[in-house]
Amino acid sequence: MEGMLRGLVDTPERRVLFASGTLVFLAIGAMQAMYGPAFPAFLSRYHLGVGQVGAVVSAHFLGSFVTIAASGVLLVRFGYRRLLLAGATGMTLGAVGVALSPTWGLTLAAALGGGLGFGLVDVATNLLFARWYGARATGALNLLNAAFGLGAVLGPVAIGLLAPHVAPAFLSVAVLSVVAAAFVARAPMPAPLAVPSGAFRVPRAPLLGFMVLYFVYVSSEVGVASWEPTYLAPIFGDAHAAFFTGLYWGSLTFGRFVAALLGERFRPADIVLAASVLALGSACLASATTVAPLAYALVGFAFAPIFPTALAWVQQVFPQRSEQVTPVVIAVASLGPVLTAPAIGWAVARLGTIRIPLVLALLVLTLCVVIALLWRAMRGGGIEDGAGGSSRAGGEGAG
Repeated sequence: MEGMLRGLVDTPERRVLFASGTLVFLAIGAMQAMYGPAFPAFLSRYHLGVGQVGAVVSAHFLGSFVTIAASGVLLVRFGYRRLLLAGATGMTLGAVGVALSPTWGLTLAAALGGGLGFGLVDVATNLLFARWYGARATGALNLLNAAFGLGAVLGPVAIGLLAPHVAPAFLSVAVLSVVAAAFVARAPMPAPLAVPSGAFRVPRAPLLGFMVLYFVYVSSEVGVASWEPTYLAPIFGDAHAAFFTGLYWGSLTFGRFVAALLGERFRPADIVLAASVLALGSACLASATTVAPLAYALVGFAFAPIFPTALAWVQQVFPQRSEQVTPVVIAVASLGPVLTAPAIGWAVARLGTIRIPLVLALLVLTLCVVIALLWRAMRGGGIEDGAGGSSRAGGEGAG
C-alpha cells in the first residue's frame, strides 16, 4: 500500500490534486451519509410520518442527478476548476440550509441545493482522477472513494454524538466544503478532452448495462445506509443505530483500501462481480437481528469496490469518450435513490420496519443479477470505442 500511495503522490502537482480530491470527497461522503441517521431528528422536529422522511434523500439525489446529467456540457464550457468551485459552494449553502431550516419544505429545498453541488463535485473529481492517473486509475479511484467512505463514517458518528441536535453536524460539512474549495483553487486542472466526432454514438448495450448497474448500486448503497438505523433503532436505540451506520461506512472505507491493492492484480469486471456476490450473502444475514449490525458492516465492505472499480471498467470500455459517458452513468446513479427511496419508504410503511432487511436484500439481489449479466455479456469480448480502436471489455485491470 505504501509503495502504491507513493506512486500516486510522486510529484507536487499530484500531491495537491490528491489532497483536493480527498477533502471534497470527505465532504460529500459526510453529507450523503448523515441523512439516514438524521431521520429520527427530522421525524421529531417536523412531525413527519415514516413514509415522508425519505423525501430528503430523494431531494438530495434529484439535485445531484440534474448537475451530473449536465456536467458533460458544463465541463466543456467551464472546465474542471469552475465546476468544482461551484459544487463546493452549492454543498456549503445546502448544508447550512439543512442545519438551520425552520420548516420541512425549506429542508427539502436545501437538500436539493446541496445535491446540485454534490453532483458537480462527484463527477468532476472522479473524471480528474481517472484521467490523471491513467493505468493506475483503479487504485487511485478506490483511494479517492475511500475518502468518501471516511466522511461517511464521521458523519453518522457526529449525528450519534450530537443527537437529537443535527445542526452542528451539517454545519461541519459546510466548513469542510469551504476548506476543500481553497485546495481546489490550487490544484492542477487539465483542459477537458476535445469531443470526438460522433461522441454520443457509443454502443448502446454496454452503455445501458453500466447505466442500470449504477442505478441499482447507488440505490442499494444509499438504501442500506438510510434504512439500517430505522431498522436497528427500536432494538439498540437511536444513538447506537447511528453508530452502527458509521460502522457500515467504516467497513466500506476499509474495503476500498483493500480494493486499491486488488486493482493491481485483478480485472475491474471480476472485482465488481465478486463484490456483488459477497454483498448479497451479507444482506441476507441481516434478517437475523442479533447479527444485523455486523451483517450490514459486511455489506459495506462488499460494496466498497463497486462504484470506483466500475468507473475504471467504464474507462476501459470507452477510453476516448469517458468525459461524455461517465457523467451519463453517474447521473443515472444519482437518479436511483430519487425513485427507490420513496418506494422503500412505501414498502416499510406497509410491511413494518421488521421487514427492512428483506426489502434491502431484494435490492442487492437485483444488483447482483445486473452485474452478473453485464459481466457475462462482455466477458472476453471487445467493443468499438468509437474512435477507430477497440477496447476490451474484460481487459487487464489498472496497474
